[in-house]
Amino acid sequence: MSYISVTEALDLLKSVRGRIEDSEQIPIEQCWGRTLAEEVVAYSDSPPFHRAAMDGYALRAQDTPGTLTILGQVNAGEVFTQHVPQGYAVRIMTGAPLPQELDTVIEQEAVTRHNQHIEVPRVVKTLRNVSTQGSEITRGTTVFQPGQYIGSLEMGLLALSGYATVKVYRKPRVLLVTTGDELQNPGQALQPGHIYNVNRYLFAALLTEAGADVTWAPPAADTSQAVALALSDLTPYDLVITTGGVSVGDKDHIIQFLRNHTRLLFWRVDMHPGKSIAGAEKDHVPILALSGNPGAAMMSWYLIGLPFMVSLYGAYLPLRHISGRLRHPFMKPTRETRYLRARIQVEQGEIFFDTQLPQGSDIITAYRQSEVLAIIPEGSPPVPSGTEVTGLMIPGLGPERLYWLPQNRRESPPS
Repeated sequence: MSYISVTEALDLLKSVRGRIEDSEQIPIEQCWGRTLAEEVVAYSDSPPFHRAAMDGYALRAQDTPGTLTILGQVNAGEVFTQHVPQGYAVRIMTGAPLPQELDTVIEQEAVTRHNQHIEVPRVVKTLRNVSTQGSEITRGTTVFQPGQYIGSLEMGLLALSGYATVKVYRKPRVLLVTTGDELQNPGQALQPGHIYNVNRYLFAALLTEAGADVTWAPPAADTSQAVALALSDLTPYDLVITTGGVSVGDKDHIIQFLRNHTRLLFWRVDMHPGKSIAGAEKDHVPILALSGNPGAAMMSWYLIGLPFMVSLYGAYLPLRHISGRLRHPFMKPTRETRYLRARIQVEQGEIFFDTQLPQGSDIITAYRQSEVLAIIPEGSPPVPSGTEVTGLMIPGLGPERLYWLPQNRRESPPS
C-alpha cells in the first residue's frame, strides 16, 4: 500500500468507528477531563442580583456629593429589607446584594466617616462598583454544547450555571498492546540488550488524559503467536493501540497479523517521524498500530491518534496553523512530509521556529520543549534558514493545554 496523507488516515479510522452514544449522569466534582453529552443552559442569572463589587457604602447616585446618614449594614449572604430614605446610605460588604432602593456603591476609602455619617466628596456614577444582575450569564443562556471538554474553567462554569450533576459521554474503552522482546518494566536493572518499556506508560497516560478507560495488555513477545493472542478478542473495546512490530523487519509481527487477520485500512503515512504506522479493522473495532520508537509513536499520536480519540466524543481537536521562519537550516532533502519539533521565538514582531531540538524518532525529551511542529513539505530540497514554513500547534503538545470543542464550534483552520 502506498503512503496516504494524515487526513486520509484519520478519515479511514473514523469510517470504522463513529461517535460514542452512551452517556452517564455524574456529579460535577467527578467530571474533570470528561466530555459533555448534553446542552448546558444556565438555570439563573449570574450574578442573581445586583451585588457590591467591593466593601463600601451603598447609596443613591443623585445624593452625591454630600453628607449621608448610615442606616445600617448588609453583609454577603444577607438581604437589607429596611426602607432607605433620601439622604441615607447603607454600609455594604463585597458580594452583598445592593438594597433595592439604592443604585451605586462608593468604596470605603473614598469617604470620610464621622460616627453615623459619611462625607462623599464627589459625584458617584450610577452602578459604580456594582456587579449587575446577569452581567456574566443570563438565565436560559446556552453555556456549553455536547462535545465540550470539561476542564477546570468548565467545571466552574457548570457550578455557576447551577448544575450539581451533568451528563457526559462514556469513557472510550481502549486496549493498549506494547510489543518487543527487548522490553523490560522500569524498576529493575536493565538486562543486556533490553530497554525500558516507555510506550506502555507513556501511552497509558496519553490515553487516560484524553478521557479513555485503558486496559493494559501484558507486553507481547516478538512472535506471531503472542501477537495473535494479544489481539484475539477485541469486541469489548472502542479502539486498540499497539506499539512496535509495524515496519518491514522479520520480527514485525503486528503488520503481518493485520495483513492476514484484519481489514487493513492503511500502512505507512506521509509523515516523518511516524511514517511506520498502520490502521486496520477487526470485529468492527479500529486498530491503530504505531511505531515502537517512542518519539515517532508520539508524533503519530498527536497527528492521528488524539484527533481520532476526540472524534469519538463527537468533538474536534482545534489545531492552529501559524506562519514562521526557520531559525536554522534543514539540510536534508525531504521525502515524506517532515514535522520538526520546535520552539517559538518572536523578534520585532516576527515569528521564528527554533528547531535545534533532538529530532530522532526514538527521542521523547524534545516534546517537553516543543511548542509547535514546523512542517517541511514532502519533496522539499534542503531548506535554508529564514525560509517561511507553516507551524502546527496542537492542544496537549508542550505547554499547550489539552482540550477539545463541540463540532458546531468548528472553524476553518487558518491558511
